Amino acid sequence: MTNLPSGFKIADLIVKRLEGKLNAEEEQFLEEWKHAGEENLVLFHKLAQNPEKLYFKKEAKLESANKEDVWKQIQTKVRRDRRIQLKQQVMKIAAMLIVAVGVGGFLYTISNNSVHDEPIAILPGKNQALLVLSGGEKYQLSEKVNLEEKGIQISNNSKELVYSNVAEKVSEERLTYNTIIIPKGGEYKLTLADGTKIWLNSNSKLRYPSQFGTGVRKVQLEGEAFFQVAKDKEHPFVVDVTTAEVKVLGTSFNVNAYNDQDDIFTTLVEGKVEVDDDFRGTSQKLLPNDQLCFNKLNGKTSKKIVDTRLYTAWKDGRFVFENKSLEDIMIRLSRWYDVDVFFLSNSIKHLKYTGDVARYDNINSILDMIEVTEKVKFTIKDRSVMIEENCK
Repeated sequence: MTNLPSGFKIADLIVKRLEGKLNAEEEQFLEEWKHAGEENLVLFHKLAQNPEKLYFKKEAKLESANKEDVWKQIQTKVRRDRRIQLKQQVMKIAAMLIVAVGVGGFLYTISNNSVHDEPIAILPGKNQALLVLSGGEKYQLSEKVNLEEKGIQISNNSKELVYSNVAEKVSEERLTYNTIIIPKGGEYKLTLADGTKIWLNSNSKLRYPSQFGTGVRKVQLEGEAFFQVAKDKEHPFVVDVTTAEVKVLGTSFNVNAYNDQDDIFTTLVEGKVEVDDDFRGTSQKLLPNDQLCFNKLNGKTSKKIVDTRLYTAWKDGRFVFENKSLEDIMIRLSRWYDVDVFFLSNSIKHLKYTGDVARYDNINSILDMIEVTEKVKFTIKDRSVMIEENCK
């Protein structure tokens, strides 16, 4: 192995690990260094994950373009440049750390009485949202709101925003739209002017008329929401998720349509819904307990019967998982607890878990339950959760 100063040696091994090019001797050396002390493990996470995260974000954007011929040309260059880019970023951090603690040390010799930052408590999500009116005015719904917009009363309590006092339906030309934005670590309930109730999950956005018109009742969703639609046979309710539409008359269902995932999931609790792909001219009808998976990129669909509680328990304050991959579980936890999640091994992403836990528990209690299996272990630093295989 190249006889580099310790810091650069570790940085070089981390780059090779990201590329999957470590030999057995190098792998053992890196593992021994990581577990020599907690400081080393935390530092490893910082060095290993930041460049990797940036790379995969870049790669995901390219993939989403879905232009195969262009992608093949770009992918060749991206792969060729990957090591150079990663190494430059990692070596820069390593160099700064080496200057700070001494060329030979690289945090091997941090004394036991070093001062450590107090860990940040990672709390569960809470009721929080931002309301944006048609004129651009913004209101934080953590505070009391009592507004009037074109004859519509808009008010809230700590958990719900309510539209009321509708005299009559207006023409489509006179519709005014509001938007409610739920940040990561937030949730909120909304009652529309027609009586439809909507529970919005973390990292979601809903655009809707302050008062519905004489045609269909259409809203636009990004993220996840549970709908309890007020019945109105003359005016179907439509949830627009950009590439598809969910149409109903009066029913309860969940839509999961986050922008950072390729699939849209519609889960029907009661009533009937129809999911239309207007671009391709296809549609699928759902009955209670049906779930439809719609791929935004290719329009492919698959339908199956499910236990709806697995997909709607979040609105009742529970996380319920049944044979779900660790990657899926951590995506949901990252949105609710507003943390960044990093896997140090792709293989552990596919481990399957089943559980039913309170949504308002401390994140540590949930991670501890997963660690009991002794398959993975978690390290929390600031608002980052690092996950690696348990080698015991």
